[in-house]
Amino acid sequence: MVQELVPMGSLLDYILDFADEVILNNMLLWSAQIAWGMTYLESKRFVHRDLAARNILLSTNTQAKISDFGLSRALGADSEYYRASTGGRWPVKWYAPESINYGTFSHASDVWSYGVTLWEIFSYGEPPYGEMNGTQVIQLIEANQRLSIPEDCPEKIKIIIQKCWLYSPEHRPTFKQLYNAFCTDPDYTAIWDHIKLFD
Repeated sequence: MVQELVPMGSLLDYILDFADEVILNNMLLWSAQIAWGMTYLESKRFVHRDLAARNILLSTNTQAKISDFGLSRALGADSEYYRASTGGRWPVKWYAPESINYGTFSHASDVWSYGVTLWEIFSYGEPPYGEMNGTQVIQLIEANQRLSIPEDCPEKIKIIIQKCWLYSPEHRPTFKQLYNAFCTDPDYTAIWDHIKLFD
């Protein structure tokens, strides 16, 4: 797979290195662009399996691109999920409960990871679950607890994150629905229209 050179590095590193320069408008742009990129993968029946801020690259401070497809899998024509036959060094803190418990991965499990990625963005790069290990993370999730939403996170993003973390995969939104939530938001469209003036 050939990918374009993206000079600004990972989104996670950018947020950590330039926290004082990160503004809400950019956070919303990145969030929407990631949802759009995942909508494309969803339409091609690819499951990413490693969606996280470290795997989002910035070509400019207003343009985010999904990277690192090392764990990605194509779904079969008659299957809605991929089941991993062996374990490995999985990024458990970004994984949905069905992925941790049963090794099943789907567009819905990527949606869960998207929720964690949004949490990373709006917490300015904090590590999800801190020092907790994988066993503690799944115990927390099974107890119907979730990461605390960052204090300054906009209400609309809070709602999106919470929907991404619904326990049952079939209850989570699709990436198309997530992207449409941004496209129909007047605050987001105003930001995007402003950016396009300077392209």
